[in-house]
Amino acid sequence: MDLTNGIKKAFLASVGAAATTAEVTKDIVEKMIEKGEQTVEQGKVLNQELKHNAKKKVKEHVSVKVTKKYDNAFECVDEMSAEDLELLKERIAKAEALQKEKQEAESEESEEIEETEEPETTDLEEESIDSAEEAE
Repeated sequence: MDLTNGIKKAFLASVGAAATTAEVTKDIVEKMIEKGEQTVEQGKVLNQELKHNAKKKVKEHVSVKVTKKYDNAFECVDEMSAEDLELLKERIAKAEALQKEKQEAESEESEEIEETEEPETTDLEEESIDSAEEAE
């Protein structure tokens, strides 16, 4: 019976070891999950801090100046070099030519539309035309 007792004890020891392993594994997994959640939360906080710091740095070091009125453009012209003024004159000439082309194309289109349109007649005019044709 010593052999059966030994086998029984070995079996019970392996069951105990499995149960202990399951408990330890469960504890380890729970600790890992907890640490993972903490890490995610810390990452979120760090991300927010980085965004805030980046926005702060951009505000401190970057300035954007937008010219909205032509008055500022005229002031800029006063400060331009001769070369820049020549380039500006060329661009103005091109812009004027494009505007002129557009105006000419629009006037041609409106003339074509006027030529192809027939005057509309009302129902009364059509009836009088029909009755005049019948009388003939």
